[in-house]
Amino acid sequence: MVVFRIILLVLAVVQVLLSVFSVMVGSFADGGDIWSRLVLVALHPLCAVALLVLAVLPRPASVIVYVVAALLACNIVADATLALLIATEAMKGDWPLPLIFSIIPVAGLVYAVSTAASRGQNSPAPSAA
Repeated sequence: MVVFRIILLVLAVVQVLLSVFSVMVGSFADGGDIWSRLVLVALHPLCAVALLVLAVLPRPASVIVYVVAALLACNIVADATLALLIATEAMKGDWPLPLIFSIIPVAGLVYAVSTAASRGQNSPAPSAA
């Protein structure tokens, strides 16, 4: 799990840098509606920072793990929805791009779920008294 955490830390830094760049460029991009821009300039950076926090903390509290997992799941669903809208030509753009943006959040979600599952295994079993 330590190796996965280190890899995720590197990926989280890459995601933060990618999100910052996309915020600067995405605000001026041609096409898209307000919702796709909100995903690009608000949800992606928020999730990137949350993922970085999760990766930095050696033993994050359960509530942090669950909040980050929920944010990452929202990010993945939003990116998949945007890819579908672009693929069906309801919006302009390149459909693989949102899916590329969701690769690191998928790895982060796997890490968050595995962290939450390992916490459940490490907790003491309730007594049958």
